[in-house]
Amino acid sequence: MNNKYLHIGITIILMMLTTQAKAGWIQSLGQSEHCIAMGGACVAQKGDFGAFYHNPAAVAGVEELYGGNFRFVDTREVDLIDSGGNHDVLKTNAKGAVVIAPTFAGYWGINKDLTFGLGFGAPFAITADWTNQDGIHRYNMSEQSLFVLEFSPMLAYKVSEKLRIGGALNIVAFQQLKTESLFPLSFGAALPPSLGGAGAIIPTPPDATIIGSLRMETENDLGLGIPPDNFATSFDELSITLGIQYDVSKDLHVGAVYRSRTKMDWQGNVTLDLAGTVQTVGFDLDLDMPGHLQVGLAYQLSEKWNWSFDIQRTFWSDARGLGSELVIKLDQPLLGFLNDLTVDYDANDTMTWRSGLEHRFNSQWSLQLGFAYDESIFDNQHVDILVYDSDRQLLSAGVTYHLDGDDKPGWSFTLGFQAVNYKDRTIAPGESQNLGGFSLPNLLDADTLSFSPNRESFKYGGSIYSLGFSFQRSF
Repeated sequence: MNNKYLHIGITIILMMLTTQAKAGWIQSLGQSEHCIAMGGACVAQKGDFGAFYHNPAAVAGVEELYGGNFRFVDTREVDLIDSGGNHDVLKTNAKGAVVIAPTFAGYWGINKDLTFGLGFGAPFAITADWTNQDGIHRYNMSEQSLFVLEFSPMLAYKVSEKLRIGGALNIVAFQQLKTESLFPLSFGAALPPSLGGAGAIIPTPPDATIIGSLRMETENDLGLGIPPDNFATSFDELSITLGIQYDVSKDLHVGAVYRSRTKMDWQGNVTLDLAGTVQTVGFDLDLDMPGHLQVGLAYQLSEKWNWSFDIQRTFWSDARGLGSELVIKLDQPLLGFLNDLTVDYDANDTMTWRSGLEHRFNSQWSLQLGFAYDESIFDNQHVDILVYDSDRQLLSAGVTYHLDGDDKPGWSFTLGFQAVNYKDRTIAPGESQNLGGFSLPNLLDADTLSFSPNRESFKYGGSIYSLGFSFQRSF
């Protein structure tokens, strides 16, 4: 019993240490490298340390298990193309070209059927530091980051030899939102004379002179050492994850998992810097993280081959601020009359198809190959740089080594690679209501500022690459 408490203590300490690593651009791509290498098709698979996110039922009956992973993510191969050329992403975030995204979890058997677990990870995060030198994307977004870090206590129960159930309570512990949009000369020129402009419409080329910026950042309650360094503390926003697994036969297993929407409120400061005038006011924003439903199967094709297939439905349309207009409410007027900032979003629910194949060379070595196809969330009318959205193909591969063999407790390690390939997407002039950003002032209802349509054709695509390493110990 004392050893069990020692292991719990070690897990908590390691969990806090992993939060000191850098985090970067990830978009709910997964928590476990083994699962990621299988294309994310793992709701019916045997559980590993990522079960708190992928399917809590998968660890029912586990005596003791803990593990974690680190993912090195590189977004420099993303393309942003306008009449000025391809504006490469120079850095994944303001701290460097490559970032690290950690996850950690531990599980302990209360008895032979009931298992308690605790996970820590970032189910939703995206960050990028775009170039400020040129490109029409700057007027929409030149810097962005969104992080949601959760603690997930969970329980899993083995109902029978064939049926397992589980649930997790996902508690938002830390959150961070930061954006920057630049004002080109055309924005100032189009302002009415009463606001210091000329009321004139002039071109907005990719290399337009910048006359100011609008920055938004949540409260800085705590520094974790993870770029963007300062996070707002939460602990009052949560979602639930419910999972089930059933063994149809010794070779065929099915599973399902449901994660609810996370209703979130974001607060912080908006700073307007325009033609020498600087003003900072508070803001309040309702921006939810979406829920999803995922069902799948795992089939043992032979002694050496295992195949899995999952289908996932993500409910983006139910998320406030994504499935509906995003409204940033200001506690004081900007420039004496702006009470709100809005972005015209209208997200669609999406389908993701996932498949994975694993080959077992022997009891110690196995190879995973995965593929997933993820639908675009926004149509051309509502897309912009912040969401950077198009149809995606996810290709993955991994190698797992079991130190003492996969039929015995002990250490296992997985090295995985993933390429997220974005389908090239061209937005015709005026097609997106948001992509033009602040190239022109779009004043609504006399007291609301919104993004404007893009004034020239814009194309984006490219790839995001990640290399991950997982470690796990079972007892």
